[in-house]
Amino acid sequence: MRQSPLFSNIKTGEAYYDDIDCANYKGICAKTFFLLAIAAIVAAVTAFYIPTIIEAGNFGAFYIALAISSIVGFVSVIIGRFNDRAAKYASVIYSVCEGLFLGCLTVIAESFFPGASTVAIFSTLIIFVVMLTLFATGILRVGNGFRKFAFGFSLGAIALILFTSLIGLFIPLQAYIWVLILVELFLLIYGVITLSLNFAEAQYVVESRASKGAEWSVALGLMVSLIYIYVEVIRLVIMLALNRD
Repeated sequence: MRQSPLFSNIKTGEAYYDDIDCANYKGICAKTFFLLAIAAIVAAVTAFYIPTIIEAGNFGAFYIALAISSIVGFVSVIIGRFNDRAAKYASVIYSVCEGLFLGCLTVIAESFFPGASTVAIFSTLIIFVVMLTLFATGILRVGNGFRKFAFGFSLGAIALILFTSLIGLFIPLQAYIWVLILVELFLLIYGVITLSLNFAEAQYVVESRASKGAEWSVALGLMVSLIYIYVEVIRLVIMLALNRD
């Protein structure tokens, strides 16, 4: 029996609105770049004004800004990753806080090694492009085995952080600088692994036709991984600069 054109149009319209209401790669990319832009702008403004604050001897404001941005950023990540409805607002708050944190960190890093922020930006970009290419082409597959490996790697990362924090209480920094460099490389690899998990999460959200709100949660996850990688590269550059001296 010939289907009514009106009924056909109604079905087509329903499918169209279903596609609009569901998460997609375009939405995830747009939201991720939006959050990155917020963080970059806030970081640039912070890096511009921080030297003036330090020269004025107002170190209290500097440390308070670092502490508040870290705490609020951490809380916003927890909220945004577990609540899709709040993810939009939590993601923006996180980006602002991390922009403030990164601005302060960049000023510190540049004092140790001029150009450290440039190295970190390009390194993060290269890592992102390479890992995205490997994932998109199917060379990198994130299955149960990979997830178990990532979990074990995360436990190793926590153990290394505790270990280096402990020996730092008894041994001068220069005495174990190469140990710290190796630890930073390990933690950087951990960041790359979490980025791969973010790509898999994005794929799952899109293929399972999750709500548009899930795009913010995925974008937030990508932001966390990218900023983590940037910070670890900065730390690695600082360690290498200290070892050179």
